[in-house]
Amino acid sequence: MSTQAVIVMAGAVALMVSTVFLVRRGLLSLRYGLGWLTVSVLGFVGTPLLSVAASQVRHLGFTPTGFSLGVLIAFLGLICLQLSISLSGLHRAIQDISEHAALVEQRLRELETPRVESASSTDDLRRQA
Repeated sequence: MSTQAVIVMAGAVALMVSTVFLVRRGLLSLRYGLGWLTVSVLGFVGTPLLSVAASQVRHLGFTPTGFSLGVLIAFLGLICLQLSISLSGLHRAIQDISEHAALVEQRLRELETPRVESASSTDDLRRQA
């Protein structure tokens, strides 16, 4: 096994340990923690497979390191895309909640306004009597 593969596998183990630590401390949600644990397992298991594939790509004009970096960049791009989709969903949910809260506040003001006016007119009638 190459030094590069050992370094990547050590990085995958470090990612796994740090993810467990962050989830246990409550700094990372379980949903994203499971995602990052999956990434670390894929990195640990996939590294030897990537090493075998990288040694076979010379006939395509790639160096093994270039091929490995290309796969890594594509993988990170997919992770960024997934996180962007999650963030977009959260943004949409926050916008819906904000709009709902604004409508509830407006409705509450409409319901409270006539009571204030009718209470003041009732007080005026009592004073006149």
